[in-house]
Amino acid sequence: MQHLIEPIAAHFKTDPNAIRLEPIQHGRRQRHNVCCLNIGTQKYLLKQYDIKTAVVDAGYTPCQIETDVLSILHQNGCKVPQVVWSSAELHAVLLEWRGEQTLDAVAQSDEIPHADVKPLLKTILHELCEIESCFARYTERFAPYLFRYDAHDNLKSLLERGVKVIGYLSHLGEKPMSSAQADALIETWNTLAVRLQLAPTALGSLDNNARNIVIADEVPTFIDFASIGWNWQEIRLVQLFNSIGAFLSAPYENANFVSLLDRELIDTYAEWVCAHRENCSPEEIAARIDTHHLLFYLSAIDQLLQALAEPEAAESDMLLDAWGDARSRFQSALSHIIDADLSDDTDTAKIREMIGNFRS
Repeated sequence: MQHLIEPIAAHFKTDPNAIRLEPIQHGRRQRHNVCCLNIGTQKYLLKQYDIKTAVVDAGYTPCQIETDVLSILHQNGCKVPQVVWSSAELHAVLLEWRGEQTLDAVAQSDEIPHADVKPLLKTILHELCEIESCFARYTERFAPYLFRYDAHDNLKSLLERGVKVIGYLSHLGEKPMSSAQADALIETWNTLAVRLQLAPTALGSLDNNARNIVIADEVPTFIDFASIGWNWQEIRLVQLFNSIGAFLSAPYENANFVSLLDRELIDTYAEWVCAHRENCSPEEIAARIDTHHLLFYLSAIDQLLQALAEPEAAESDMLLDAWGDARSRFQSALSHIIDADLSDDTDTAKIREMIGNFRS
């Protein structure tokens, strides 16, 4: 990123020699496209985009999309970094510094008790609702930046793979389902699928994970808005509040998924949705989140099983390197499926109980 120093120095009207770059580390991996830029005592985040071509029908690049989306969100009081400088020609943006500790790292830390994180999680949830509201208010302004993302097709694929994974789990536990159990599974699964597919989608970021929330002085900041589109907000909630911890442990070490969701957070969000977005019961929203949480971890097991079935594939090697010990990951995901207590939904509870019976 050295080639960006001169234009940034010109923007600040300072000597290029007064600027220095520092790498940003995420666990075992150094971030290749972002770094900390220092001018005297002032710090900024410098981001260089890998994709330099248009990615939406309106002809905008990821740099142009993120620059404008962040500007709109920031102007409306959302907890996102302010754009300090950007260059569509150089495909780079300079943002105010909001820290580099991620929610992902906080969740994986053994030094911070979960109870101490609770106030932070409530703040994050509140800010997520503010961002959702801003996207809803300015849908027309965001329209030129929307990706052609088929949320329904993606959900259909997740549902199809999820129910297959349940079948695999019965065989792995050496407890194959009877025809009556298989029929009951399909009937309940179809009920869950219809509920999720008929729910309304919301406009927002398409890149959501716990690594995309940075924390400084107990204040969260949401990052990565280079791709936006329509998706279920319940999916975003589950993705943001479940830590994968990729590259935060060595490949041979035990590594776990960490869920930061609980009933209190879900009930708070459900009440907000019913007051601001949908005319339905909080129980319905909680049930959707519960089912998406189930799907999230069935998908994780699906990815693990595929990686172990084809260990020579490049994608498999990358996933196992990022996630660490596969057996530990599998058991962690299975525990989050079986032991979760996120809603009173009877259908999701039936699926969890069924999978629990397969545990060997």
